[in-house]
Parts: sequence; C-alpha cells; structure tokens
Amino acid sequence: MKISKQQKAENRQAIIRAAVAMIAEKGVKGASMRAIANQAGVADATIYNYFPTKDAIVFAYYEDHFASCRAELDAIADFNAYSLQERLQTLYETSLAQYLPDRDFVARTFKSVFFLFSQDFQQIKPVRDRFIEQVREMVSSAIDSEEIPDQVFQELLVQLFWDHYITMVIYWLTDTSARFTKTSVMIDKSLDLACSALRAGVANKVFDLATFLFKNHVLNRMGFIRDRIDTLHAIKQDFTGGRHGRRNS
Repeated sequence: MKISKQQKAENRQAIIRAAVAMIAEKGVKGASMRAIANQAGVADATIYNYFPTKDAIVFAYYEDHFASCRAELDAIADFNAYSLQERLQTLYETSLAQYLPDRDFVARTFKSVFFLFSQDFQQIKPVRDRFIEQVREMVSSAIDSEEIPDQVFQELLVQLFWDHYITMVIYWLTDTSARFTKTSVMIDKSLDLACSALRAGVANKVFDLATFLFKNHVLNRMGFIRDRIDTLHAIKQDFTGGRHGRRNS
C-alpha cells in the first residue's frame, strides 16, 4: 500500500526521534535498528526503507539540524542588516539552542560524526555543506556591503569557520557553567577576533608579504642557484671529458 509524502516524512522524523532518545540513553552500540523501529512505531523491515544503518540516522539528524537552523535564521526579519559577527554568532547560538533538548545524544555522537576520515566523507558532506553554504553566503554578503575587504583566501576562511564551529560545540558539551555562560563568552570573543582580522584584511596582508618575499628574495636568488648549478655541470663535464681523454690516450 502506498503512503503519502506526508506520512513518509512523519515516519522518517519518528525514526530519527526514536534513535535520538534511545542513543541518548543507551549509546550508539546499545540502540538496535529493531528497537528504534519499535519505538518509532514502524515495522522492523520498514525502517530500512528510510535508513540503511544507525549511522545514517545519526547523520540525518545533523543534516536536518542545519536545515532547521537555516530556516530559523531566514525567519529573522532584519537578519540581513546584522553585521558578519552578529550573523555568525546568531547561527552558533541557534545551533546550540536546538541541540539543548538533545544534549545527551549530541554528547554521544558529535565527535564520531564530525571527526571522520575520508572513507566516511560522503556521509558527512551533506551535513558540512549545509553549514559551509550558509557561512559562505554571510562572508560574501559582508564583502558586497564592504563591511570586510575581498578575501584572497575566502574559501579557506569559510572552511576555518567550520572547524571553529566544531570546536565551540565540543567546548559547549564540556561547559558546566550556569546557562553555558562560558561558551557564550568564548564564542563572542573568538568571533570578535576572527571578524576583526577579516575587517583588517590580515589574510590579504600576509599574502602580500609572502608574495613580496617570494618575488624579491626567492626569485632573485634563482639566478644565483642556476649559476651554481651551471658551474657544477661544467666541472662535471670537464672531469668526465678529461677522464675520457686520458682513456683514449
């Protein structure tokens, strides 16, 4: 019997929520696909029509998480008027607020999901891409509005925010301060430093300095190196030529 798209979406969400509850209580190894299916109210075999493994359910949770963060930020009427730092901080705070009801689940799964090797890249990629795309848009918007200058390493800088986000979530998971105030301060101060560096064009200046040093020191010494290589080649030819001459005589 065919089921509607809405029913499929509801089943999918029920499976994810059942997995979140069970993994939070028992850990990933302690939560079986059969138990998750039973708690979600779907047949044992039906769960595999939605997710092939427990890991796939976990990844789906995080992918949905970033989609939900995006929707929440898009609903802020004046979000486009925020500075880059305010946008990034709102993204981080929104993410942590949405994680809060599932903090035990996040604590059990976050490191295994976000510290993956290349063989699992296809699973983490949709999760990572959702975050990267949003930050890329924020940085591009800040450049277009001339809040920050063009960034010579723009794509690399966007990737660094992904690493920074992961670090902040791990810090939050270990934060025992009231209302996670230490995490809030850490996010505020680290983003302030990062955005100040972007406004000052630090990366561009480092690149300009590296280019200057390369052109005026490395390239200038290439002639010196070539001269020494030519001299060595000449000595070698004289030596081998002289040796051959002695043999012929």
